[in-house]
Amino acid sequence: MKDLIAGYPMEKILVDEHAAARVLAVSVQTLRNDRTRGRGCPYVNLRKSGQSRGSIRYRMTDIQEWIKSHTIRPEVENG
Repeated sequence: MKDLIAGYPMEKILVDEHAAARVLAVSVQTLRNDRTRGRGCPYVNLRKSGQSRGSIRYRMTDIQEWIKSHTIRPEVENG
């Protein structure tokens, strides 16, 4: 996959739910549950006109931002 995305801007890279799950270290089912509940990492639904369902993709930049926004940095006490 690294060779496939080399040279592409991160904001244009879309990955499927399996790749997103690997990056986020969660199961595909967790991503599906989160989508159903309206929470979790933002995603794109690539639905064609007239279709009720589409292909789910995640932007790499959204994954990175979601991780960043959920990173907890413990406060360091000033001694």
